[in-house]
Amino acid sequence: MEMQNHPNLLGVNSQTNLLPSPSASNFLPEEDASTCPLLSSQTPSPPLAFSHPLTSSGGDIDSQMDSSNNGEDTKAEEEISNSSASSSGIVMDVADSVFNKLAYQQYLKNGNDITQETGLAGNGHLNHLAYLNIPLSKDTPDFVSWNWPLIRKCTFFVFMSSLLAMVAIVIAMIATLPTSCNPKTAWYRGFVFYEIFPPSFQDSNKDGIGDLLGIRSRIEYLEKLGVRAVRLNSIFSSPHYPEDFNNVTSLTEIDHHIGTISDFELLVQNLNQRNISLILDLPIYPYLKKLGESTNWPNFVNESSTTTTMESILSESVNPITLAMKYWIALGVSGFYIKGLENFANDVYLIDNLSEWKSTLGNDRALIVSDSLIKSLDKEAASKVINYVDLVDVHVLLTNGTTSIENHINDTMKGVFAPTEAGPWIHWSLGGVGKERPTRGVSANITLASILMQLMLPGTPSIFYGDEIALDSLRDLHNEHSESRHLHHLSIMQWNNGAQFTSSETLPWLPKGATATFQNFEDVSKMIKLRDRSPALYKNHIEKNSELEQNTVLHHIKDNVLIVERRYPRRHTFVSVTNFGNNNLLLDVSSNYYSGLVMIGRTRNEKVYFDKFSIGPMETIVVKLDK
Repeated sequence: MEMQNHPNLLGVNSQTNLLPSPSASNFLPEEDASTCPLLSSQTPSPPLAFSHPLTSSGGDIDSQMDSSNNGEDTKAEEEISNSSASSSGIVMDVADSVFNKLAYQQYLKNGNDITQETGLAGNGHLNHLAYLNIPLSKDTPDFVSWNWPLIRKCTFFVFMSSLLAMVAIVIAMIATLPTSCNPKTAWYRGFVFYEIFPPSFQDSNKDGIGDLLGIRSRIEYLEKLGVRAVRLNSIFSSPHYPEDFNNVTSLTEIDHHIGTISDFELLVQNLNQRNISLILDLPIYPYLKKLGESTNWPNFVNESSTTTTMESILSESVNPITLAMKYWIALGVSGFYIKGLENFANDVYLIDNLSEWKSTLGNDRALIVSDSLIKSLDKEAASKVINYVDLVDVHVLLTNGTTSIENHINDTMKGVFAPTEAGPWIHWSLGGVGKERPTRGVSANITLASILMQLMLPGTPSIFYGDEIALDSLRDLHNEHSESRHLHHLSIMQWNNGAQFTSSETLPWLPKGATATFQNFEDVSKMIKLRDRSPALYKNHIEKNSELEQNTVLHHIKDNVLIVERRYPRRHTFVSVTNFGNNNLLLDVSSNYYSGLVMIGRTRNEKVYFDKFSIGPMETIVVKLDK
């Protein structure tokens, strides 16, 4: 393309004759001097003189320059000389007159003002093409004029923010990961209940009778113990409460001695805040002589407890048990123990009533009955009853010897009580409102040993208030309270923190006199917490190839020793060794077990070997077996 002369373009004035470089034969021998393609001159471009970089001929060439160029700007000469130096080390000396003083000029093209020296386009943004001396045109892409420094900054900011956000999310996920991936069960399956007779637990108004607000004041104690549910034996009105607590006159009215509906709601609310559920005993016998016909009313659960709601509940059903359940469910109750249902084993409406009651409760609430009901039914009726029952209360009798205990537990875990996921679970109890206490005036050690053994059994253990501290029955050595002998096992609760059952100026409804061993509390609490986190203890079966098998094995060896073994796949196996006798024993059970760590009893984390396993009288030691 031929260049056109233009007055605004740069011109080059050069000598007609330039001295050849002494080293021309060594550098670019066949190349001719070139001119800048953007420059035009009226005279032919003079040949350029090259000098070898290792020679000092530059001074000679300068002396041969035309004297007419001596007046040119020295600074321009240096700039031209520096810009013409090659990377190969060749130094090209150009005379002052090679370029004239009209250096680069600004020019306009296609409406864009290009400033060659500053690299700024007419719109004020940095034009990268300006560095390359390329003018903008209509064919130039739009992204060329974008504000790339700002784009880079924004991109870097977004990248770093995203990186920090991802790191924060990963840290949060790690922090919130559960400490274990144990299998889950319903709240009433496998965990520990605590049974309270309200008049004997804690008095809050100094009238000598325990009440609902007194129980509320002891919630921290229950939480520290580690129980999952509190079961209240009897809160209903009766003519002579609490002595005649079984002779209730209503299933929806709280006896005025222990509190009001507002007190009850406050207790439920505070328990739920500590993840503790509330269960009520419903003593239907002798309050009812026969079961009513089931009306199959639809499930009705309303969380409100206003007067209007209660009136609507009372008008929804004619079945008194269903009515009572709906009433208390609306107040926050999570389950019911139907006391005395065994007296209606031959009632034609038994199955229909159980079906209606379970429908009223739903899957999230528990329905409990006594094993005496199941035993009083034929096999066909029993198989129907257990379809509507969540827990079956089984009392473990400790007075007939170790062999009797082993046989009772093994027999209970068979038949209709066999471990299952969908069917009823066993509700183990050692005492209760109608049973003697394990201590029974013999030794506090037997109570602790029995409770630790009970907490090793599959199902849902229930601790009667005070047994965790080996509370004894009331001791009436001089027979001064023979009229209340049937209530002596309901001795008032004792506390170890300075506060007592009632004020020192008030006489409790039962006389004082029972003993307690407060140091037992720590071992019982540790065992409950160990059970809560160990599937081998709180699960009652192992599911293998879609079949269920027991995870409990009992061993009875001589000298009144009972061993309970609990296992679960890929989890630690636990063994409890209980000596129900009165002598120290040195056992060799190495044929079954080798070694392990003591979890409860003696010194924790003590290493033991089963070839020489020593155990004291009326003691239970819980060991985590070595894998």
